[in-house]
Amino acid sequence: MIRHTIHNSYLYSINFFPPKNSGAEMGKPTIAILSYQLWKHPRALKLAHTLAKYGYRVKVWGSRTPVVKGPRIIRNMLNYFIAFFEVASIKSDMYWVENVPDTVYLSLPFLGRKYVYDRRSPWAREVSIEFNASRFILRIIESIERYMMKKALCIVVASTPMKHEYEFGSSVYVVPNYPEKSFIREVKTTIREKLGIPPSTKVFGFVGKLTRIEGADLLVDVAAKLSDIENAELWIIGDGPLGGTIKKISEKFNNVRWFGWINRKDLPPYIASLDYGLVPRHKNPYKVFYNHEGIAKIGEYFAYGKPVIASGIAPSPYYMVVEPEEFAGTVARVARGELEPPKPPRSLLWETLSEAAVKEVVEKCLHKT
Repeated sequence: MIRHTIHNSYLYSINFFPPKNSGAEMGKPTIAILSYQLWKHPRALKLAHTLAKYGYRVKVWGSRTPVVKGPRIIRNMLNYFIAFFEVASIKSDMYWVENVPDTVYLSLPFLGRKYVYDRRSPWAREVSIEFNASRFILRIIESIERYMMKKALCIVVASTPMKHEYEFGSSVYVVPNYPEKSFIREVKTTIREKLGIPPSTKVFGFVGKLTRIEGADLLVDVAAKLSDIENAELWIIGDGPLGGTIKKISEKFNNVRWFGWINRKDLPPYIASLDYGLVPRHKNPYKVFYNHEGIAKIGEYFAYGKPVIASGIAPSPYYMVVEPEEFAGTVARVARGELEPPKPPRSLLWETLSEAAVKEVVEKCLHKT
């Protein structure tokens, strides 16, 4: 069975105890999975459950982010500083760290600890786009990222194209960010049923953080285009820096519903209510790294059989992708019945396509220690 316990006020630990007479190995190493925004990044808990399933004792860390007042940049710096020392205090045989943000994990190579570096996205480049960072700042962030990769036992990436981004010195493995089977469950009453929305209404939904990186600002044009179409609604599920913008369009247009941030475990009735999932992204030189393997919400839309309309990401036979400037118009054409995205696959799941890769990573990386 799997037992969950709380340590201190910031360390969430999952301990695995094999059933008696199961033949499972005892005395396996402890692995610490470090995720700064643990409760917003379900990948960390998917990894933890997988490793526990294979008989490892797993510790999962997430920052408390105790500083909540003051300018955003000052808050972030202080929380990163606190997290840096929290990470340094965690004892484990091996660590599995995500690359967002790299700075809080620098204590691991400084202290000579063994870790797997999970590069879910080209974070340094994302930051430069989101905050319009100078070339100097980008070089600093990229140098930290490269240092973390250089010192890692192994490197994990979330999509196949990212495997070819650099000439990595360490071994590189692909662990797609697909949803787990438990995410799919029977929804007895959908949100649209509770709201009395008829089946004839096409509901387009965005689930995610309201940032420019995730293309939340592109939803403004989508809302305007859909406002002229009868029986079409835009649902926005999430929160973030662009929350103010989304609030304005939800107040301006009667066919826009903003639900705010919804805990992932409560998302199924919302996703089940949609007719289409939206993944808007801006044009950038790194779009090749983003596809259905790495973008979690694409897999979650697919799990409930929802076709996906996207922009600014890599092409795929599984979804419709257009240029960002065509995104709103394409959604409107789908709403009018002029276009239809591909039928989504429903077999892209964590247990069937990701768990074996996780097991391989740990076994090979532990062998290096």
